[in-house]
Amino acid sequence: MTEPRMGALLLASALAIASSVSPASGQDPEAFIGATAELYTNLTLIDGRGGPPEENAAILVWNGRIQGAGPRSSLQVPQGTQIVDLEGSYVIPGLIDAHAAPRDSATLASMLALGITAVREAAMPLDRFRAMGRDVFAEGPLPAVYIGGPILEGPAGSTGLSIESADGVTEIVESLTGDDGAEFVSVAETVPWEWVRDIARAARAENAPVWLEGRHEGWVLAVRSGADVASGLVSLDPDLLPEAERESFRGRVTDGPRVALPEWLRLVDPAGPEVDVAVSALLSRDAAVVPLLSSAETPLRCVSSGATCGGWSDADRANLQAQWPKALALVRTLYDQEIRLLAGSGRPSGPVSGARFHRELQLLVEAGIPPLEIISIATRNAAIALGELHRRGTIEEDKQADFVILDGDPTRDIRNAARIRLVVLRGRAWAPKPEGGFERIRFR
Repeated sequence: MTEPRMGALLLASALAIASSVSPASGQDPEAFIGATAELYTNLTLIDGRGGPPEENAAILVWNGRIQGAGPRSSLQVPQGTQIVDLEGSYVIPGLIDAHAAPRDSATLASMLALGITAVREAAMPLDRFRAMGRDVFAEGPLPAVYIGGPILEGPAGSTGLSIESADGVTEIVESLTGDDGAEFVSVAETVPWEWVRDIARAARAENAPVWLEGRHEGWVLAVRSGADVASGLVSLDPDLLPEAERESFRGRVTDGPRVALPEWLRLVDPAGPEVDVAVSALLSRDAAVVPLLSSAETPLRCVSSGATCGGWSDADRANLQAQWPKALALVRTLYDQEIRLLAGSGRPSGPVSGARFHRELQLLVEAGIPPLEIISIATRNAAIALGELHRRGTIEEDKQADFVILDGDPTRDIRNAARIRLVVLRGRAWAPKPEGGFERIRFR
């Protein structure tokens, strides 16, 4: 299966749209100045709320916000509005990557070219946070970036913000979410799960959610202690294995992921009581999960063995491939139990981030989740987890005008979510260039 390609729209197509616009007439402006409004029409609307696609729909945009969306006949269009005929295109909300590590503007631009209009920075290193604060990326058409500050680590942490004892938890979280302005709290696997309760209590007082980042042990206990989101479903957590297998598996973890990952999948039972306990913990907290299947699957997508595959041999990858259906079954179990799922590209970051995000969507389809539901997972669910549903995540009145115009129906084939025609970001339309960068498309 090929990776989604960036810049699916030829500029000639975008400019053809721009040349086809015409002003509306016969109606007086009411609540806003019509000359600055645009009506995107002749489209199939997939608004992210879970309902069926709506054919022959339209979206009215003014001043960077959505003034209305739905049947063309239901919208009051002011005089002077520019009509943008999308010729049967499909429109979805801007995609949200709930777990990424963008390190530069070029990475963000490549993600935007694949329809990702918002990104959660999962684990910014302490030195970069102190050096750059919240002004991390350059100006330009880039996704919104939600920064949680440096990741919280256990004693003697080497990358993030180290917590040396339980006594320091509250002060560190208050400083991080207060003075430093972090929008959420990221917790590394090195933080003892017993401390998560205090972290969650302090973060809740600051109205900041707590995200567990790839926890390999104490995953369920940490969720019970107050975490709002857990990242990495293929976790290697012994607590998700049958009790008789846990101690022996802990010994295998030291052998590295080439041994531990296939073995963990072999032992886990997606329909077993241990997974039921995890589901109960998630439901009791109304917590969400970022599966990060595309990260776990990385060795299977490598084209050659040896060092170029991170040390995974052909035999190692064959072993993982044999157990991989268990990973998909785990995701399906959570979906069937109505756990809120999010989509994330994972780490490492770089030009592949956008393609890896779209691969995550494909893997969710392989897990048995309908494409229409996956669009909501990649938009509305992520906005809920970020506390941003009032601003983004769906296409409806009063939301920020962030949406993606596609050349194919993503509800028939989720790969069509990467067939980008235009990206509308804060009300402005951009066409990805095949060679990189964007062309601003003006409709007047």
